[in-house]
Amino acid sequence: MPRKIRVMFATATALGICVVIFQLCLILGDRKRLSLSDDDVPVVLWWTPFGSRNRVKTCGDARCYFTHDRAFESNVRLKSILFYGSNLRVRDLPGWRNSAISWGLLHEESPRNNPVLVHEEALNLFNYSSTFSRFSNVPLTLLDLPGLEELVEKSYYMSTKEKSALMHAEDLAPVLYIQSDCDTASDRDRYVIELMKHIRVDSYGACVNNAQLDDRLKNNYLDILSNREFLSFVAKYKFTIAFENAICDDYITEKLWRPLIVGSVPIYYGSPSFKDWLPNNKSAISILDFAGPIELANLLHNLLKNDSAYEEYLSHKLSKRENRVTNSELLRVLERRPTGIANEFGNYVEEFECFVCERIQRNDHKLEKSVVTKRQYNCPLPRDPITGEINKRNWWTEQWNIEKCGAKLLTHYVTNNLSINVNRFDERKMIMYDNNEC
Repeated sequence: MPRKIRVMFATATALGICVVIFQLCLILGDRKRLSLSDDDVPVVLWWTPFGSRNRVKTCGDARCYFTHDRAFESNVRLKSILFYGSNLRVRDLPGWRNSAISWGLLHEESPRNNPVLVHEEALNLFNYSSTFSRFSNVPLTLLDLPGLEELVEKSYYMSTKEKSALMHAEDLAPVLYIQSDCDTASDRDRYVIELMKHIRVDSYGACVNNAQLDDRLKNNYLDILSNREFLSFVAKYKFTIAFENAICDDYITEKLWRPLIVGSVPIYYGSPSFKDWLPNNKSAISILDFAGPIELANLLHNLLKNDSAYEEYLSHKLSKRENRVTNSELLRVLERRPTGIANEFGNYVEEFECFVCERIQRNDHKLEKSVVTKRQYNCPLPRDPITGEINKRNWWTEQWNIEKCGAKLLTHYVTNNLSINVNRFDERKMIMYDNNEC
């Protein structure tokens, strides 16, 4: 081997050894700090990697060590295990459920990401929650609402006359629909298709598509939904269809807030409790207030003929500034937000971690723990958006029912500390489903 190559090889080997030693020092140093300086600090393990990693965190008078390192599963200081709902998998759970160790669930998404969580038996495995429900320990209900100022300001707002002029000048429909997830538990496209028979709708997404975005937006609109250019585009429309992908109490996403922020009236289908969070009593139109798409279309046609009636839905933009939002509960929740801190998901994660840490310290000598129920994640069987009946033709309805067996089986395995073979688990789940055992 030529001398130059031998030198290069030796140098690379030495560097590799140095990197390994450095990483080991970091790990050992971290463990040393935890074991020597923080003998009384409880450990919180993110089983599905998320949130804080390998650091001692101070939460008021409480301190906890947060980590992703599963080696801590058997550590005597382990007090809680946290899970991110979308990444929770039956095949990948802790090997042992210790009654002294609490479980926490963080999940801002709808159940279509993990249908087993719609069932109370699965939810009961957790002690603490941070979900879209107002009843969870750290509610994420208004996660997608930036703040009060965005609701009342007029940065994107176009007057009714301007919108009417654009409808003629740019041949715009009165109603906007833009959606590219076409397989949903809410079966929202079914309603839109029927509504289109009675009023014109511009549908730009992959679902029920009948219109094309211009070049500035069409290539990456999913990445710029909060971009000024896209918001200005939505603001041109008098009405915006805001249908969630699943129907759950308090599951409210940016689909509702975006049109409210830009001054387009939302036509909403989603959380049955969404009116509790509107700026005013008359800030959005619920499809559930109408017998069907025909009746809804009739109202929309009437509002198109009557500017003052239409503008009653825009009082959060048009009233005197101090009277633009009259919902006292919405104001109360928004006022409780820390000033000067952006309303971002990461801050809610931090809050949930601190909630769990403080609860651990409070119950250090008492194993008193709460239990998560459907109150914190209430998503009933999918219904047909037009008839209101259980939607048996929707594939998601079958998934809901299958995962009822999955939740029952999962609880059996976890509470009895049985190891899970995912193939046998799935086979047994389907047998239970076929035999109506759930």
